[in-house]
Amino acid sequence: MKTILIFLIFTVTSAFPSVQPLKGLYECKNGNEESICDQIVKPFYVGYELTAISVEYVGWCGSMGPYLYACENEVCEDPGLKFKFKSSTKYHWENKQYGFRCDFEKKNKS
Repeated sequence: MKTILIFLIFTVTSAFPSVQPLKGLYECKNGNEESICDQIVKPFYVGYELTAISVEYVGWCGSMGPYLYACENEVCEDPGLKFKFKSSTKYHWENKQYGFRCDFEKKNKS
């Protein structure tokens, strides 16, 4: 009986991802380059599975995008960029080509 209960708990918890990013404006909180732009993120799901994110780069750089990045688990990337979600409102962003990185947080509406 205990084995069945453990199996059911594992099955239910593995069916739902641990992180489900929220749609909204995110800002760089801790980065290695001051020119990193704010990002508007829109997640796409199939059921509870994060499959892609759309990102528009905004702020001082104007508006670029939106660009679509495929996701697997909590990581969304293409050959040049990588997003690793830490929670529903925080992620680590990396520009692989130039070595720029930043920890982003969802900006609260005032």
